[in-house]
Amino acid sequence: MPMRFYQLQRPAPSTPRHWSGNISADHSWSLPGVECPTCHETWSGEFTLPSVDLSSLPERDLLAEPRVEPYSEYARIAAHVQPFLPSGLAPEPGMQFGPLRGTARGSFGPLSARYGWEVLVTQDALRHLQAVGIRGLVPVRAELQGLEAGVVLYELEVPLRGLLHREAVLTGPRCPTCGWCEVRISPEPSLDGDALPHDVDLFRPTNGTTYTFVNERFVEAIEPLGPFDVTFREADVRPESRSGSVH
Repeated sequence: MPMRFYQLQRPAPSTPRHWSGNISADHSWSLPGVECPTCHETWSGEFTLPSVDLSSLPERDLLAEPRVEPYSEYARIAAHVQPFLPSGLAPEPGMQFGPLRGTARGSFGPLSARYGWEVLVTQDALRHLQAVGIRGLVPVRAELQGLEAGVVLYELEVPLRGLLHREAVLTGPRCPTCGWCEVRISPEPSLDGDALPHDVDLFRPTNGTTYTFVNERFVEAIEPLGPFDVTFREADVRPESRSGSVH
């Protein structure tokens, strides 16, 4: 049988929660947002790389406070960060690095999600996922004050793999200077069946980096550890189609 895939989501705000945990934290460093002189957009993305350590970067103080800069200044700062990024990955405005640092309160389940793209697990859950051979795990310990005694949380840096199906993603023309483009994504996007990852059990599509998907191996491994305040929506897997565009 074909592998089944699921979108990992936070439940609707009206859904009763199993756990009371809340986090007030930021990643250690972030690139500034950008004001572009070409397209006149002011924007910042949400891509996170908690495993990237910029503590040896002499210009790291320029990444301490989130802010917006003119494109020329953004580009200068981004050039210092580029050598620290994984091969083939370009910096983008608002990109965040390093572990989460801040405070936590309440109790946390084995698996939780802050926004749609920050996935956290407890130390016990991480050990279980590692023991059963879940692939693609890049855990980074969150540096949080206020956790209950004995609780340790890890953020999972979810690898970039695969694609949302092109009919679920409409894109406008890309700015040649800053790279901004208008993107519209279906509320329940499907996956491109010709680009499914086979080396990892959790991933973010490269054309939808704020969406997290897992396969049935991950779901079968984590479900016995529940309950937890995330849901798994089964995603359609569709054949390749023509590229969509915003007009």
